[in-house]
Amino acid sequence: MHSLLLLILLAASGVSSANEFNRGFAAYTDGDFSAAFTIWLPLAEGGDLGAMYNIALMYDQGVGVEQDKQLAVRWYLNPAEHGDVSAQFNLASIYDYGDGVDEDNLEAVRWYTAAARQADEQAQFNLGVMYGSGEGVDVDYEAAVRWYRLSADLGHVAAQYNLGYMYDVGRGVKEDKSLALFWYLRAAKQNDSDAQYAIALMHDEGAGVPVDDVAAMSWYELSASQGHIKAQFNLAIMYDMGEGLAEDNLSAVKWYSAAAEQGHLGAQVNLGIMYENGEGVDKDLVEAMRWYRLAADQGSAEAQYAVALLFDTGEGVAEDNVAAIAWYTLAAEQGDADAQNNLGAMFDAGEGIAENDVTALHWYSLAANSGNAIAQNNLGALYLAGDGAAEDKVQAHKWFLIAEELGNEIGKKNRLASARLMAVAEITEAKRQAREWLTEFKSGR
Repeated sequence: MHSLLLLILLAASGVSSANEFNRGFAAYTDGDFSAAFTIWLPLAEGGDLGAMYNIALMYDQGVGVEQDKQLAVRWYLNPAEHGDVSAQFNLASIYDYGDGVDEDNLEAVRWYTAAARQADEQAQFNLGVMYGSGEGVDVDYEAAVRWYRLSADLGHVAAQYNLGYMYDVGRGVKEDKSLALFWYLRAAKQNDSDAQYAIALMHDEGAGVPVDDVAAMSWYELSASQGHIKAQFNLAIMYDMGEGLAEDNLSAVKWYSAAAEQGHLGAQVNLGIMYENGEGVDKDLVEAMRWYRLAADQGSAEAQYAVALLFDTGEGVAEDNVAAIAWYTLAAEQGDADAQNNLGAMFDAGEGIAENDVTALHWYSLAANSGNAIAQNNLGALYLAGDGAAEDKVQAHKWFLIAEELGNEIGKKNRLASARLMAVAEITEAKRQAREWLTEFKSGR
């Protein structure tokens, strides 16, 4: 309603003014915007509120004249002060977004409030957003809820979703999953993809409703079909894992692809895995690398590790140890234990870089303390040989014990071999340290 010309005629305008106003409307309807502007401007200058609004709207939209938001504000002001709800809303919007004028949230709140009190549902919604985010007013979730409810009752879909969300998380109201679902459903029936996703998530997680994979998939599908990226990813996961129905890798690839093409990191990584393993698609390491690289370039440590591993092994690309080190380093610096171990191994063996036992020890230590059993064994081997640090049989045996406990068979063999080189007291101390580390690790530290 706010983008159309509202032809307001005051009784005091007189017959001649009304005729002129209608002549301007006829010109506008015929597409002669310049003529309409020329006819309406004198009326606006003479105090005709309808002409003022139309002149403001033409400046606002750049119709028949060069767009000029400052002049639009000037002409909207008088109709707004006289209660024209559309002028009030448009004035608020210009101030809200700083569109051609300095952003002024105080003025935006003032005019949204004026329009909202006249039951303008979009103004009510926008006012709810401003109270919820503290723009032009102090954050007041209860006020946000009040305005969302008024707008939602008038059928505003985004207000219905936001009101559902407020009940969902207990913001401005007591948490109430039933009311959250009620408002989500009203928005979902208007085809709101966010609401459809929220309903799916409730069924998926059993939040306020029993866990129902079939219902979750149905709602995810509705949302995903509208391009909702999180719904696409979650739907792909369910097809991938066989939740709610039999595993369906073809459908998993379809929805991973949809989300991945929108830039979803997890979808890009999982799509790379599908191509790497030939699940739902023909095995294609080049395509796997393409998706891994997209996610890796966006900072995904998991993808950076996958890219590094392909360069390291020469699968899908020419083997390139220098590139492998670069990608392992990016992932390792983000705490990826597998990358830390493999980076340690490259420094340990001098692959793609000069051999450096001290640096190898550093990366093995980080990975080992994160629970990587291969790194634990490798760290033990460095301590046993005195590479990168002084020889330390107790530390070596400790890490072999830990690696064995976490399932590393080589660690078990090395633990037995190292024991033959140690005194009983040294073995006892290594066991004590290993038990202490494992206790802390298993308790989640």
